[in-house]
Amino acid sequence: MPWRNGGGTTTEIAIDPEGAALSGERFIYRISVADVASDGPFSRFEGYDRHIMLLEGAGMTLDCGAHGRVELARPLEPRTFSGDWDVHGTLLDGPVRDFNVIVDRARASATLTPSLVSVPSRVAIEAGETCLIHVLSGELAQAPAGDTLVAQTSFDLEPRTPSRIALIRIVVHS
Repeated sequence: MPWRNGGGTTTEIAIDPEGAALSGERFIYRISVADVASDGPFSRFEGYDRHIMLLEGAGMTLDCGAHGRVELARPLEPRTFSGDWDVHGTLLDGPVRDFNVIVDRARASATLTPSLVSVPSRVAIEAGETCLIHVLSGELAQAPAGDTLVAQTSFDLEPRTPSRIALIRIVVHS
């Protein structure tokens, strides 16, 4: 879907509750990949925390006003900032693609961890935690590149080829 300011597009990977973005309902979390084509303001998400990491391109600087700058200069290095802030993105050298996790801080918390999986690995999931694994490249027995697994109980990842994943852990507050 195109951004409101026309500076890029977003592909929604997962949202809870499903359909919340289209209905205008407040979501607990949203996972997406954005293609940023030009400099410009980021959409505000009042009451949300944002996690972002560069997937492709030379990078981008996020000017967060009085809160400083967030540099997205190296792929797969997660950064976090408040959705309450006015943020302006400046591309370093052409378009970029980034991975995003947005979480309602009053109802949940999230972590974003990139990882390379080349041998079978156990993903331990704590009670009350939802784990999303987005396959960035390679292939798992459970999913090819571009697919996302959602789990609430521990399971084994079985790579068919060395695979880069984005591991997102969501904990909903009781």
